Amino acid sequence: MHNLRDAVFHHHPQFYSTMFTFGFSFLALRPTASSVPIVLTLTTLLVYGHRQFRSQHAFKDATMLITAITFAGVLARASPSVNALSSVGVSVIVLFILALITSTLTISIVYINTRLGSHFPGAWSRLTFFPALWATLWFGVSYISPVGRLSAWSPTEGGSFYGWMAPFFGPVGNDWVVAAWAVVLAQAIGAWYIGEGIPQIATTAPATFQTSHLSSRNSSLLLTVILLVLGIPSLLLSNFPLAVVAGPDITPLSMGCVLPPYRRYKHHTLTLDDYIEESKKLTSSARFLLWPEGAVTFKSETDLAEGLAQVQDNVTGSVVGVSFEEDFGDPTSGASGSRRTGIALVSQAPTSPELVYYKRHLVPIAESFSLSHSQLPPNVTTFHLTAPKDMKKIDWVPDGPPYTRPISVTASICLDFAFPSLFAELQSKPALILAPARTWDIAVGHAMWQQVSQRAEELGTMILWCDGGDGGVSGIAGGGFKDFIQVGLGSWVKTVGISYPFNERRTVNHWGGDLACLILVWLSVFGTKFLGRIHFDVFRLDVHKLRNIFRKPPVPEGNLI
Repeated sequence: MHNLRDAVFHHHPQFYSTMFTFGFSFLALRPTASSVPIVLTLTTLLVYGHRQFRSQHAFKDATMLITAITFAGVLARASPSVNALSSVGVSVIVLFILALITSTLTISIVYINTRLGSHFPGAWSRLTFFPALWATLWFGVSYISPVGRLSAWSPTEGGSFYGWMAPFFGPVGNDWVVAAWAVVLAQAIGAWYIGEGIPQIATTAPATFQTSHLSSRNSSLLLTVILLVLGIPSLLLSNFPLAVVAGPDITPLSMGCVLPPYRRYKHHTLTLDDYIEESKKLTSSARFLLWPEGAVTFKSETDLAEGLAQVQDNVTGSVVGVSFEEDFGDPTSGASGSRRTGIALVSQAPTSPELVYYKRHLVPIAESFSLSHSQLPPNVTTFHLTAPKDMKKIDWVPDGPPYTRPISVTASICLDFAFPSLFAELQSKPALILAPARTWDIAVGHAMWQQVSQRAEELGTMILWCDGGDGGVSGIAGGGFKDFIQVGLGSWVKTVGISYPFNERRTVNHWGGDLACLILVWLSVFGTKFLGRIHFDVFRLDVHKLRNIFRKPPVPEGNLI
């Protein structure tokens, strides 16, 4: 074991750090990566960063690590990325540039932590500095990057031990937990490396500060306990879908995706009539129907109005989310050849369409050159559901006329869901979000599904996701649903239960946003004065006293009578 430690940390640190970083980051940078490879990658960088970033070869070592992460990222995402653009060469170049940027940012954060973290007077601040930096990095990237959280080294798998945190802390909480576990593991490896915490995190502070702050060992223990405690609620709380039988506190809501198979209609480019014909087959069993992103194309605003009127005349009994591409005149630039992607909710109401929304975030290059993006946020509209045939009106709504239950609905489109602040302007929580999409690879579709699931948990709502792309995944996210329903084309309908009356109060994360969580994270870094008052000695178990308690009393000599 001693020889292994010398080889890994002393004799060939550059080789092993590069090899471990490449291997772990290859797993961490997959489109649907989980927490474990991200934690292992960060642990490797923290352990080796202390030695390499303090040496005279710091720039060379950092360059090697950036190169390793960049090529690992390119290889991990090569398969779904090569078909993103019309030219494979351009796709690879764009992928390489994005991978280089994110790897440089990652190594820069580790470098900053190495150089500045040791200057904090308390061990607790030194431990929590990196998680705060890590969460801040991806918070900023999610606002700057054209693909939002898809650029982040952030886990989005549902049903994890920390899934309950989403409505409270959002993606910032996810990033903090991942980085905090990396720090804990780095401390443990450091203890094996030199017999105590690694110096990068547990650097000895000046003597004047030692008495007022937690020790490195106690700080690491406290952070471990916090992470374990944060995982307990997911073991105790249940998050299952509601029953679908109508009752005084449950509203059954049927919804479905209109995804016509090409084989049925004998041509690959589906028309407005094809989608109307497919929708008519489902309208008797679904209250809400959704078409995939850009299902049909309209040549003008007049053509759009006529097309929506045609849907309204032919598809009765359902609210139809018609997603389309529309040619329009851009009022800001004066250009007449602009095109945009939108969705309109069409019903039998005279005010139809009740909601029209245009896509705000376009896929770089693939869409940004040919489409115009909107700057207007989505709004919420309300539909009213009447009682089912097997239920009396007075049982449906005991409060009296008009005997209808309201369902608040909004919409957004595909890549928009990679941005956590998408619905920040809403003053209430919608019961349902309609989300048309069109991805080009199953890995991309799965990655977007994870983003949608994350947004559903953060908002505390349900999202109907209909992906019309080749290999796209479709399903219902939120409300206890975690897995998508199907892959590829083929229309489907599913009934879900929604609580009545629906709680439209926004979640903590929706109300405060990621910035509020980020402020809390940084307050924890500088909370050492409070933490320093905790006396960990009271929690220590005296083995000798415990042994005396259970030790049999000595048998006295002689006759006691």
